[in-house]
Amino acid sequence: MGRIRLLPDSVINQIAAGEVVERPASVVKELVENALDAQAQTITVRLAEGGRELIQVEDDGCGMDADDALLALERHATSKIASAEDLERLQTLGFRGEALPSIAAVSELTLETAPAPGEGSRVRVRFGRVLGQEPCGRPRGTKVTVEHLFARTPARRKFLRSEATELRYIVELIQGFAFAYPQVAFTLWHDGRKLAHFSPASSRAERLFQILGKNPEPPIVTQRGLLRLEAFLLPPTPARHVVVAVNQRLVKDRLLSGTLSRLLRSVKGEWQADLFLHLELPPQEVDFNVHPAKTELRFANPGAVTSFLAETLASALAKQHGAQPVRLPSPPTSSGHQPTLAFQVAEAARTAEVTPTPQVLPQSRPTTPWGRYLGQYRHTYLLVEDEEGLKLVDQHVAHERVLYEKLLGNLGPSPAQALLLPEILTVSPAVHALASEHLQELAELGVQLEPLSGGALRVCALPQAVSAGQAQELVLGLLEDLAQDAFPGRSWKEKTAASLACRAAIKKNTPLAALQAEQLLADLARCQDPYRCPHGRPVLLTLPHAEIERRIGRRN
Repeated sequence: MGRIRLLPDSVINQIAAGEVVERPASVVKELVENALDAQAQTITVRLAEGGRELIQVEDDGCGMDADDALLALERHATSKIASAEDLERLQTLGFRGEALPSIAAVSELTLETAPAPGEGSRVRVRFGRVLGQEPCGRPRGTKVTVEHLFARTPARRKFLRSEATELRYIVELIQGFAFAYPQVAFTLWHDGRKLAHFSPASSRAERLFQILGKNPEPPIVTQRGLLRLEAFLLPPTPARHVVVAVNQRLVKDRLLSGTLSRLLRSVKGEWQADLFLHLELPPQEVDFNVHPAKTELRFANPGAVTSFLAETLASALAKQHGAQPVRLPSPPTSSGHQPTLAFQVAEAARTAEVTPTPQVLPQSRPTTPWGRYLGQYRHTYLLVEDEEGLKLVDQHVAHERVLYEKLLGNLGPSPAQALLLPEILTVSPAVHALASEHLQELAELGVQLEPLSGGALRVCALPQAVSAGQAQELVLGLLEDLAQDAFPGRSWKEKTAASLACRAAIKKNTPLAALQAEQLLADLARCQDPYRCPHGRPVLLTLPHAEIERRIGRRN
């Protein structure tokens, strides 16, 4: 090891940048937070190439004089706190004094600011080196221009996602800020095109109308002691939107995220609602100084917070969806071990209200490649008998595998089918950009889209393997899955096929005629991998005859 030495400021700033500036959305977050702390009433964000080449944030806040403009580019220089005690009662967003120097260390940054009209100052920084300062004429407020982000740190730049994905992160961020600060006007431009504009709103309900384009349900507003909650439960979407603000600060805290995610899922794992939530509590009851990005937090009394949220939202969800049944795990056997899966299935069949084999077919019925088809169990599982034992085939998972391989062409060509009446979809700016960027890849799989103005898409064709009657649902879900990268580590074609297959497959609790079931089993046998769905879930379960007879007491 070498001798211990102090790192130069340039290296220190690079390290700080790695903690604060992860992607273009991180830059936008820090600059918008500074604008809000400056009491801005109007904030405009301009981007180019998803923020890689240009991020510009302009506000009409209090601005800075020439001395403060230079000082703001020094590490740990801040107007937000003066002593350690101030950290215990934070009421501002940016307080660590790391944002501007960290951003300037990995970009070409220009800061223009004025405390009053005509009293402006301009500072230019190139990858951490201040080039100079000069007066400039500008209105009251601040404009920060960030160009060529990570141009000198290619290792960081290569980890950025596609332009559409980076843009989506920023769109969602601006929507979150707009929800947390309804009284502030926000405008977002990308490559010279206005993507979003939110004029000042009198309430969060009015602001959500601007974001969603429709009136949300009345908010859940409740208070318990020092905690005050305002939340909106919205119809569920495939993207599973959850926006959480604490004291007007957007957070992604693990404790809160885990609590809310469990609440928003039913006992069957189905997503019940999207959520926009704002929680208020005294500043001394929450610590935001946990991580340089200031998205994580620590509550003084986390149990009180989570129980307050859980009880309030669970009650609201029960009113929307009805009370959810409680499902307990199977009791352990006398040996203290959990019963085998075969025993659990046998027990379920024994206690079920529906007879396991309601469609027993005559012996002369032709067999499937898997054995003799007996019928459906609970309109969800196909029962097949063979020499080995009894097979239970999950009809949704089996159909999902069949559709996936059909879409990939493994079971023969899957041509596109034109829609007699093309569907018109309205999507978010980020999703519209994603679809526009990948029109050719989608068309190769049979999904033919035509971008229209105003965030609209025309669905012209779908793969023949899926139902044209589901066009709107399938394409909306597909684009949301692709935007969320729901199937990481796969090619674009495989991701598209997996999403379409999952959404178009036969659902559970769907009655099937014997011929339909047998055809599905025959198609499944032709698949390259008939044993697992694209998610990796097993398609079938085998209960060996010996195990059944042992469990029922016919053999030891």
